[in-house]
Amino acid sequence: MRLGRRKSGDAEAPARRRQASDEQVRPSAEDLSNRYAFRRNRTLTGSSSAQVASSNELNAELRSPRAHVHHLTALRRRLLATFIGVAFVALGLYLLLSQLVASATIQMAKIGVLPNDDQAAYHEALDSYYGARPAERLRFLLNEQALLAHLQASRPEIKSVRIEPGDGIGNASVTLVSRQPIARWNLSGSNQYVDSDGIVFARNYYSDPGLQIVDNSGIQASSNRLVASNRFLGFVGRVIAKSSANGLSVETVTIPTLTTRQIVLTLKGKKTQYKLSVDRSAGQQVEDIVHIDRYLAAKGLTPGYVDVRISGKAFYK
Repeated sequence: MRLGRRKSGDAEAPARRRQASDEQVRPSAEDLSNRYAFRRNRTLTGSSSAQVASSNELNAELRSPRAHVHHLTALRRRLLATFIGVAFVALGLYLLLSQLVASATIQMAKIGVLPNDDQAAYHEALDSYYGARPAERLRFLLNEQALLAHLQASRPEIKSVRIEPGDGIGNASVTLVSRQPIARWNLSGSNQYVDSDGIVFARNYYSDPGLQIVDNSGIQASSNRLVASNRFLGFVGRVIAKSSANGLSVETVTIPTLTTRQIVLTLKGKKTQYKLSVDRSAGQQVEDIVHIDRYLAAKGLTPGYVDVRISGKAFYK
């Protein structure tokens, strides 16, 4: 039986193809991130700070407890480093200020309080030194030998100087040691002194020595300054000091008549006079006197004078 062909009009319409618009729209990455915000292996953020009111608050800083601990640890380290730095700076400033000599208190060892005139003179000499070398106001930079030489140039009676910390910051205690004279010479109404090193000075803080140089040269007072030169008085001081070091005690020192380059000395308990020359070494002449004194004592001789002015020879009478 032949089946009849369907008419085109009666045929069923084909099924409509699916359109892209009918499919479900694929979610974006932001939607997925929001949808799966609390899935496994994801870090949960939050804050234990009462100052953060909401996670949507502007400029809010949300930290986990671990991050919060790390933040506090780093902050503590920064504060500790800052404190240590400030402490070191403060310590350095304190050390510098403790070494600074902004003002000085001057005193003389074994003497006590100095007269005002001497205080002013020593302060002026000290200030002039620091004025030329301001960096040496820090005690660890001080050249003590240069300072001593500077002070002795105007104040030769100073033998040594010592600078120590004072009562307050910036204050220093300056202790001066004065020369002790072993002989004196009265020159035009004022005394000149000489110590064991042969240094001549005019300001004496000790008692006047018993040994006085007697001037029998007969030279007029106007020429006395030539006779009482530093070289001459220094020679006398060295002779006395070396004699004492060799066990001899000088009793008198005299300048003979019509001479300015010789001296005559006598020893305690001895009548013999020894003639010495300024042009020959004081040490060599004292050595000759020591040997001659022993020789005379051994022979029982007591000459009136012994001349040791010539090296290697001695004349006595």
